[in-house]
Amino acid sequence: MPARRYDIAIGGLVILLAVFYFTCAALGAFLRQSQAHASFIPVGAMVVEASVVSSGSAAAAHGESFSPRIVYRYSVGGKAYQGDRYFFAGDGWRDAASAQAVVARFPAGSSVHVYVDKADPAQAVIDKSKPRLGVLLYLLPIAGLGLGVLGYGLRKRKETR
Repeated sequence: MPARRYDIAIGGLVILLAVFYFTCAALGAFLRQSQAHASFIPVGAMVVEASVVSSGSAAAAHGESFSPRIVYRYSVGGKAYQGDRYFFAGDGWRDAASAQAVVARFPAGSSVHVYVDKADPAQAVIDKSKPRLGVLLYLLPIAGLGLGVLGYGLRKRKETR
């Protein structure tokens, strides 16, 4: 039955690869939001459009997620830009009311400060708050599960006679 053990080990490896992928994505967003928090400069902007967008499905296991979509125009050094990023870290809210409350603060036609990367003015964000590592805490137990499954699949069986 060694082939079955290796199938289990491959399952553990697949879990670990998924955790690695999501960890890299979460860390990238965390680092980008940290950079925005620390060094992006404020620039005046005009809100062009504000709405709530949804992703996922109410029928899916993780459910539907809601995010503010706020389109804004700004200029840096005489060059015009348009952006729609609210923040780098996070994937939205589980209830539409929270996202709608954010959108209500930025009606179309209103003025707003956006925060712009000095090195790349096309990169802007409205919320430059300090990010939290919350999503990584969810990935730790899944990584532990993957390691456990991989270890179980690779362990040597005792010979029984």
